Amino acid sequence: MARTLVYFCLCVLAATSVWAMVITTVALGLDRSIDLSAVLTFVGASFGGELLMLLAKRMFAKPTTEEVSENGDFTEETFEP
Repeated sequence: MARTLVYFCLCVLAATSVWAMVITTVALGLDRSIDLSAVLTFVGASFGGELLMLLAKRMFAKPTTEEVSENGDFTEETFEP
């Protein structure tokens, strides 16, 4: 689930950046003024914040028995669930 959320957040951030570049390029071509800072700030804060929360959750999570057996860092005697 976390991997899907990371992919979704990165896709939304990339799509929003491309959208902003297209809108800004069209506005420059038509000699108009446009300010997308509010939209970009909101999208960056919400989806970037979600990525940071997922990172913090992953960093501070206690290792599970599957992770212990994959990494080999802990033995069954030293690991306390």
